[in-house]
Amino acid sequence: MTNNRIAVSGSAPQFDEREFNQHIADRRAEYYASQESHVHVRTQFLYDMITKVVELTAEGYTLSNKYPLNCAELQYDCFMRKPDQMMAEELAIIDAQTKQSYVAWLESERESYKQQLTAQLIQTAQEKERKREEAKQAKLLADIAAEVDATFAPLVIPD
Repeated sequence: MTNNRIAVSGSAPQFDEREFNQHIADRRAEYYASQESHVHVRTQFLYDMITKVVELTAEGYTLSNKYPLNCAELQYDCFMRKPDQMMAEELAIIDAQTKQSYVAWLESERESYKQQLTAQLIQTAQEKERKREEAKQAKLLADIAAEVDATFAPLVIPD
């Protein structure tokens, strides 16, 4: 028998509002720090880029100073920050996805703990059964040895 004892310690994590809010804050910071909060305007001609920037500005977008403005020949591009309302809508979706991800993680951890505990209990039950069988076998061998000893008288050898 190998000595690989399964031992479950602690308990599955529970929903923690503080931890959940930290996940939300981290994901929102990632959103603001990435290009997710921007739209990339890319054209081959300067006129097309300026036209697109004017159209997006009318829709509430603002030219971003966070990313470089590129005006290479036949390769014009810039980033424009999305309007606050659009970002609020996207952040609401991101918050829901973050919650869904956090709950899925909690459920998977809970399932993992269940599986580990089941394995531990099975292993414990098998170990008890093995010990019972060994004790039963040892008793049987002792009974047989006693019966054999009772059947034969001690060997007497004259001097």
